[in-house]
Amino acid sequence: MMSNVPMIAMCLVLASLPAACNASDKDALQTLPDLVKANILAAQKHPECVRVVDAYVRRTRTWTPADYLVSTSPPLAGGRGFAVLHKDDLADPLGRNERKSFSVELDNTCSKVIEEFQFQ
Repeated sequence: MMSNVPMIAMCLVLASLPAACNASDKDALQTLPDLVKANILAAQKHPECVRVVDAYVRRTRTWTPADYLVSTSPPLAGGRGFAVLHKDDLADPLGRNERKSFSVELDNTCSKVIEEFQFQ
């Protein structure tokens, strides 16, 4: 059974971001709650991991880098956790539409995605 941690974390993130959705990326990052901003900035400190996440998103979705943000998230399978936050979800914090955002777990060396978890 999958843990509810990613879903709960995503609900908290989405509920706190409605004002950030219509701003530019730089402005949006500045308007995020401190914890969310810290998780996005933490992901940026690991560009090798973000490159693997970006490659996975390109391979599995038709999204462009402008469509989503990458954030650190709690690992669930013993690797390194990252959330892929789609901007459509950020624009719909109450979840009226189907969620696109998801979480991935990378191996400890950030060389590959070992698991994907969908937010519901």
